[in-house]
Amino acid sequence: MKPIIGIFGAIDNERTVSLFGTYSDSIESNGALPILFPYTESAECIDRFVSLCHGFFFTGGVDIDPSRYGERTLPECGSIQPFRDRLEFAAFEAVYASGKPILGICRGAQLINVALGGSLYQDIPSQCSTELNHRQTEEKFEFSHSIKILEGTPLRSLTGKSEMRGNSFHHQAVKSLAPSLRIMARAEDGIVEGFYEEGCRYLRAYQWHPERLYAKDGDNRKIFTDFIESCRA
Repeated sequence: MKPIIGIFGAIDNERTVSLFGTYSDSIESNGALPILFPYTESAECIDRFVSLCHGFFFTGGVDIDPSRYGERTLPECGSIQPFRDRLEFAAFEAVYASGKPILGICRGAQLINVALGGSLYQDIPSQCSTELNHRQTEEKFEFSHSIKILEGTPLRSLTGKSEMRGNSFHHQAVKSLAPSLRIMARAEDGIVEGFYEEGCRYLRAYQWHPERLYAKDGDNRKIFTDFIESCRA
């Protein structure tokens, strides 16, 4: 049986949920069934949806409200969507309690970190000293910088490499990592590009967008193969 993957997509102010095709393609091409999570404020609906799925995928999107990690909003902070924050923080609590596999990409990684007690840089250019452009000028399906993979981490075991290539479409990033999480990858300037939770739980999160690279790059493809295999188990 194909594992069912609940995906959290973008939500606008009319509570319309949408999803880039590359997110669902990266799941379906690895033998799983992607299901888009609807907007709801019902705890019963969220719990029911969580019970139906074998794994969960938190995708990219707009900025998370800084009040979620105890900061006032800086002028450089981008757009926020309270509807999406409400749904995803409530859903993450239920998903995390279920013990089922979790994958986060870009905003999804930032949300996981904040939900578990971490914080974010609201704007890398104004808060960090770096010459690396984290909002690449290259096309979205192209590589833009290298990613350093830390020794002894799941990503090192998965790829067998100390370095891989990624892309970059963000202006926020992990500032303080949540206590239960561990870094597994960094950009050349030290920005956190990947993290995981130690122990038996499958929780992986990546700041770049491997769903835009999986079709042409084996290392990025392994990220989804690994996630789906954990959901199958």
